[in-house]
Amino acid sequence: MEFETEEQQVEALKKWWKENGKQIIVGAVVGIAAITGWKTYIDYSANQTAQASALFEQVIKDTADGTESNKSAVFEKIKKQYSGTPYYSASGLVVAKFYYDAGEKEKAINVLNELILDNSNEVVTFVAIERKARILIDLGKADDAIKTLSVDAGESFKAIFEELKGDAFVSLGRQMDARAAYDKALLLDQAGSNKLLQMKRDNLGESIVEPAA
Repeated sequence: MEFETEEQQVEALKKWWKENGKQIIVGAVVGIAAITGWKTYIDYSANQTAQASALFEQVIKDTADGTESNKSAVFEKIKKQYSGTPYYSASGLVVAKFYYDAGEKEKAINVLNELILDNSNEVVTFVAIERKARILIDLGKADDAIKTLSVDAGESFKAIFEELKGDAFVSLGRQMDARAAYDKALLLDQAGSNKLLQMKRDNLGESIVEPAA
């Protein structure tokens, strides 16, 4: 649209502002609020991560020093305040290992159970299942270990779980089941790098039942 005079331009501008000015102001306010809110969220997340990281470092330090009481308290704080961060699962694995090395195997299992129930990180869940099964076998609870391992494992853990099932069956004197589990583990170990697994399988001799065609 063309205007013949400057006055017409001014009047048209006034009319446009009257019709659209409110929406522009509201849009600007919303935009500023969104930017400010996002920045606040980013700052908050960074602060949460930094605090969780500091506590995780404290868990590592206390574990190295053998300080159980403080380490447990710090882990509980991480669990309550930062369970949504990777530091919770990482510190849980560290604490469980500390308990195991200290001979407190039931405490180690309790921590691992928490990580398994949390299930926020698939890899951590499978690592926790693996470690729990090893402890159960060590405690003479092979049946419980087999139940623990009877889950749909990820590709990287299938061979490990089958090998551990074999270990559990051996401790129960179930040689045929142990052979089957070790054979399955060997098939899953495509790299063929697990020499200990092969040795354990060889020690059991030939299978009594012929493999299916």
